[in-house]
Amino acid sequence: MQTDASRLEDRLGPLEPPYKSRGEAQVGRLLDRYGVPFFYEMPVMVQDSGQYRLWHPDFTLPTYGGLIVEYAGVPNSPGPEYRELLQHKAAVYEANAIPAIFILPDDLAEPGWPRLIAGPLEEYSSQRYSR
Repeated sequence: MQTDASRLEDRLGPLEPPYKSRGEAQVGRLLDRYGVPFFYEMPVMVQDSGQYRLWHPDFTLPTYGGLIVEYAGVPNSPGPEYRELLQHKAAVYEANAIPAIFILPDDLAEPGWPRLIAGPLEEYSSQRYSR
């Protein structure tokens, strides 16, 4: 494949999943950079309010116990309804025994944001290999 793109992001674009936002792309590229396998928007069945529903989490990490990484991409201090939605999603994941972490746009503005993902991955790895 011949390309004149000078930026790495521009050259990798055709190989990446069709991310829906810049924040999702940042998370996906971080996972790629560290060789963490993931599925993008892989369907998962959850029980929510007594009904089964099909959700499509942003990133599912199969080698880390199915850990889900959700990029909650509403910038600029989202309103209370959005925060309630995120709390509900987190509670549903927990009730279904699905580990999940949420990354917010404000998180990505911090220089140490990769630790939000690396910390849970290290914790899972240490639990997995200490048995």
